[in-house]
Amino acid sequence: MPRRRRNTQIPKQQAKTEVTCPEAQKIDDSPQAPTYQYQHFIPRFILRRFQIGPVRSKAERQKEFRLTGVDPEYVHYYDVATGGLDTRPIGKVYGVPNLYQDVHNIENVNELEAKLADLERQAASIIEDLHKALPQGTFTLNRRSLELLRKFLFIMHYRNVSCASHYFQADHPENAQARQWIESFMKSKGIQSAIETWLYILRYYLDTSHSDIMRDAAELIDEYGEEGLQKMMTESQIPPGLEHYPALAYRKQADNYFLSIWEAVEGEEFILTHNGFGLWEGLAGGFPDLHRIFVVSHRVAIVLRSALLRPELKSLVKPGTFRSSLLNANPAPPTPIYASGGNSIRGNFDSARSLVRYRSSQEGGNDSFVFKITKLTRPQTSALNSVVLINVNKTGSLTFLSREKMLRTARAFRSSPINFPASELLVSLIARLTATMETEVSALRPPLQSAAAVPDQDVDALSLVD
Repeated sequence: MPRRRRNTQIPKQQAKTEVTCPEAQKIDDSPQAPTYQYQHFIPRFILRRFQIGPVRSKAERQKEFRLTGVDPEYVHYYDVATGGLDTRPIGKVYGVPNLYQDVHNIENVNELEAKLADLERQAASIIEDLHKALPQGTFTLNRRSLELLRKFLFIMHYRNVSCASHYFQADHPENAQARQWIESFMKSKGIQSAIETWLYILRYYLDTSHSDIMRDAAELIDEYGEEGLQKMMTESQIPPGLEHYPALAYRKQADNYFLSIWEAVEGEEFILTHNGFGLWEGLAGGFPDLHRIFVVSHRVAIVLRSALLRPELKSLVKPGTFRSSLLNANPAPPTPIYASGGNSIRGNFDSARSLVRYRSSQEGGNDSFVFKITKLTRPQTSALNSVVLINVNKTGSLTFLSREKMLRTARAFRSSPINFPASELLVSLIARLTATMETEVSALRPPLQSAAAVPDQDVDALSLVD
């Protein structure tokens, strides 16, 4: 399955072309659901973190819409293709009509959208609690909430429209090792296209619990071994009979990265882009994925950092092994608090399945994890924004909260020679923000008066010069 994330030092990932639509539809999971629906790949609850003006409750939004017929939620939106900067309704950005519709589900073609909405509701509650915890500097999650958050992050990247047509495209160059598996899977399921396969696997991820997906992956690991699976995926062919092959991608993100929470420095903000969920950054010995970045608000980014960068492993790594623009940030892995009261998990975990069994047990579910929120410096905040900005492409878009801070960020990004030619895509944004800011400053100045209008006073000509 091809990657849709990129490092700042390799060719850009493919991204989507923005599509606007006449009107956003309310999710309806009944059998009479409409055949047209504008379906977001960036959830509304995240977009509201970038909303212009006060954030209203659902009841307030519905009341205002009934009275005015106008969507009361807007964000700043920069369209790279046109160079246009305007404000747009949240209901009409970062989505595609009918993206998750399953035409084979006669009872409800929009069932997957309803399942995504349910996952979003649960994740929104966790992310809301995270923002409330920012002043304390720490955030605690029990194992089940952490698993749900990890599942949300994985699906947030997988669900992106840029993945839809290529993730399971049998003849895609990056799918060479998986071609036989894809063709066999499609035939066995009666699937006709790569997009249908993508939707089928999306349903698997949504319908299957975190624990069960991890169990599916563990069975493959115990059967073939880590090295055997790695060899299949890089040197030979994925066996057509591997029913739960997609579980391995999920397991990789869940087990090979520790979750960290990064807060932007005071006075600066993070930026949201069309492809800003699951962007990968950094190389380890030439292999990608040191970091996976998920911007969830203008204040917070959740960053999955490779386990190779855990503090206890640093002394074992040769100098120069890692290449990354984010190494100056030093997030600590979460501190586990085991239900047993001990310093480690009790038991003999001699197989991948035995560890999964503990984690899915009632005792494992009572474990909790304390995250120290990493408060970034100004250069560190700028570095993360640079990774996000360098991934913006000619058909992309970006959203921000403060025009002043966006202008400062864009200028800083463009001032670095390493960011050429990527920064060329921001020239129009910089020009439009500059013009807007200058207009606002001029409007705040008092009108100039001539000397004749101020009798009996000496007027210094320099006092009339800005």
